[in-house]
Amino acid sequence: MNQNFEACPIELSDKLGREFFNISSENKATLGQYFTPFEVANYMASLLVPVKKTKVLILDPGAGSGILSIAAVKSLVERADSITKHFHIDLFEIDSSLIEKLSSSLKHLKTWCANRNIKLTFEIVSEDFILSNSSAISEQQSLIQSVSEYDIVISNPPYFKIGKDDPRALACASIVYGQPNIYALFMAVSAALLNEDGQLLFITPRSFASGQYFKSFRQYFFSQIAIGQIHQFVSRVDAFERDSVLQENIILFGFKKKSTTTSPITITSSQGRSDINDSSTLRVKEFEILEKNNDFALSLPSTKQDMHVLKIIKSWKNSLELMGLKISTGPVVPFRATEFLMKDKVQGVVPLYWIQHIKPMQTLFPLPAFRKQQWFKDNKQSKKLLVKNQNMILMRRFSPKEDFRRLTVAPFLSSGYKGSFVGLENHLNYIYRPNGKFAESEIMGLSAFLNSRFFDSYFRILNGNTQVSATELRAAPLPPQEKLIEIGTTLIKAKDYSYQAIDTVVEEILELDGY
Repeated sequence: MNQNFEACPIELSDKLGREFFNISSENKATLGQYFTPFEVANYMASLLVPVKKTKVLILDPGAGSGILSIAAVKSLVERADSITKHFHIDLFEIDSSLIEKLSSSLKHLKTWCANRNIKLTFEIVSEDFILSNSSAISEQQSLIQSVSEYDIVISNPPYFKIGKDDPRALACASIVYGQPNIYALFMAVSAALLNEDGQLLFITPRSFASGQYFKSFRQYFFSQIAIGQIHQFVSRVDAFERDSVLQENIILFGFKKKSTTTSPITITSSQGRSDINDSSTLRVKEFEILEKNNDFALSLPSTKQDMHVLKIIKSWKNSLELMGLKISTGPVVPFRATEFLMKDKVQGVVPLYWIQHIKPMQTLFPLPAFRKQQWFKDNKQSKKLLVKNQNMILMRRFSPKEDFRRLTVAPFLSSGYKGSFVGLENHLNYIYRPNGKFAESEIMGLSAFLNSRFFDSYFRILNGNTQVSATELRAAPLPPQEKLIEIGTTLIKAKDYSYQAIDTVVEEILELDGY
């Protein structure tokens, strides 16, 4: 099909981006480049609000072929209520092999604008965006006169983790915890560079919305940006299908606001990019999805039923801590403990549980034909890596979104094994009671609740990662302890631990029918 680039300058940028993708996969992987598809760029640009200024400054901090800033200008030019006569775009791009294509796209846009009596100027900056602009964060936090200048920031930033000693992490130390992902630094610095009432529009992974690693970032970012709209892609592959990205992505649109008053937030959802213009819509209030008095976790419901789940969960006052329970991560990191790993059961070894041993409501040990070592030496040197044989709950730390349930949880009863210690591999979490007895009925009830359809709904709203965070589980509200014991007692009596039985018992005892 012939493309009319004069009529649609976005298509030229998309074409150049696809050409680059086909010949430069090595740079793409190294720099975390995932080019925005045409449909997504158009949709993002449609969210922007015309700026009531004759000259508008736009920042594109990870420009690529320029498709997002080009889509933004085209969309704003075509708005009937736009009064802008001059757009200036600053574009940051460190991949020298992309500069020529980026420049070509923008020159074409300049001609397109000129034909409509609109002036376009641009500057391509071949510098690292974070290192060049990170001072904006510290200057805002120290109440120095604002360095903000941009009316719009639009970006599909790179996605990859950087070490805590990386110069970019050090430059943004106030918002960094652990091993940060570069995209969050792009979001924070961009927020600092916006004018008051400026618009921020990003497509990123969802992972920043929860978890300890992004807590400092969220505290800073949401003190700067008021959310206007969030779009969720249900599929983890469709948004960037041509780049073979397996990631749960969202589009976040917001405004730079210092006022404490907030407007309703719109949450839209589509399976992917092909149905993005037929998205479902949900309107919520900020306090319903953003925990500003806690860790600034951002919940992302999609339906009214999701909102009802959140309301029920938030009404509960119980927690693991109030029940005297702790959650920890398995201490055995196999590649660091190779001298203790054993393939066969011999004298002086204990079971080593891996993620594969944990099934819903049961542990299967040993596994036949399992290629990994299932036994662990129990001696003076290895003792610190072992866990006391006690009543506890074992849980997979990683679970793909496509799994039937996000959490896979199993009760572990000390009576099932006669030894004093067991090994738990690092991809497992375990819940235990350090002081006092963890009764079987309580273990069964809590395990069943965590495996239930209801809690799965809540966890998917809260968590977009494949990792099941112990931090989130510590903070999760739970039903009253006596209700959990009643659930466990009922299931033990019935001797049926299927998903169907769990869901029926949990929903009846917690009175969740029709939630």
